[in-house]
Amino acid sequence: MDAISKMSLIELSRHFAYLQNSELCWQRLEHLILQQCKENFVQARQSAQEVDAMSVWWQTCFELLSAHQIQICHVNYREEYIELFNRGPAIVDLHGWKLCAGDQGQSLVFPRRTLMHPQEKLTITTSEHDSTLNFASARPIWNNRGDSATLLDASWAEICCWKYGVAAHCEVAISQVHYDRAQHDEYVEIANLGSAWVDLSGWSVVGDKSQQFEFPTGAVLRPQGMVRVYTSLCHTQTGGFSFNSKQALWMREGGEACLLDYQSRLVSKFSW
Repeated sequence: MDAISKMSLIELSRHFAYLQNSELCWQRLEHLILQQCKENFVQARQSAQEVDAMSVWWQTCFELLSAHQIQICHVNYREEYIELFNRGPAIVDLHGWKLCAGDQGQSLVFPRRTLMHPQEKLTITTSEHDSTLNFASARPIWNNRGDSATLLDASWAEICCWKYGVAAHCEVAISQVHYDRAQHDEYVEIANLGSAWVDLSGWSVVGDKSQQFEFPTGAVLRPQGMVRVYTSLCHTQTGGFSFNSKQALWMREGGEACLLDYQSRLVSKFSW
C-alpha cells in the first residue's frame, strides 16, 4: 500500500468514531480498501505468485490494522526514552519503520525482526548504553520545554505522532466552558484540534476565582478528541476529571478559564 493511500485510510479511521453515521465515510473506507486489494492482487499475479482473492483481502486489511495497533504511548524527557505500545491482537514487524524525534533531525530506523507482540511495550532510549534499541546519541534529544515524536511505517506513511509541552500548544484549546449549573454540572471542555496525541501530564485548568485543576501523570488527549473537567461530577466517558468542588466555580455573569502546560505557560484562554 503506497504512503498516500495508507495515510488516507489512517486519517479516515481516526475520525471514524465521529463520522460513524455518515454514509460517505463508509463508502470512502470501502473504496480505499477495495482499490488497494485490486492493486495487490494484480501485483501478485504479475509476479507469478500463487494467490487468491481472500488472502489479498486479509493482507490489505491487516496493513490498516497494524497501523492502528502501534502507537507512541509515552515520552520521558527527563530520563530520555520513548515507549511504543501494541494495543492490537496481532504481531507487527517494525522492520523498516522510522521513529523521528524532535526537530533536530534525530531518527531511528528499526532493524530486521523488530517484532511487537500484542499488548507489548517497546522502549527506545537516547543513549546506546541504555538499551538495544536507541538513537545512539551522546547528548539529550528530548527538549524539556516541549517536543514531538513521529512514527512512520516502512512506506513512510505517518502512523502516530506524540507531542508535549510547547510543541502541543497549537494543537489544544479550551473549546467551551459550561457555566450553567442548572443544566447538569459545570465543566471546562478541552479539545485536540490536531492529529497528534497530546500528553497532558502536569497541565492545569485555572480560573479567575483561584480555582485550579492539575491533570495527573499519564493523562493524554487523543487526536481530534476532547476531555472535560467537571466541577463536582466525574464522567469517565469524557476523561474522568473533576475539581471535586461542591460549590459553583464558573459564574454565569462572566469569567475566564485558562489552560496552562506543565511549566505554567499559557496554552489557551476562554472568556465569556
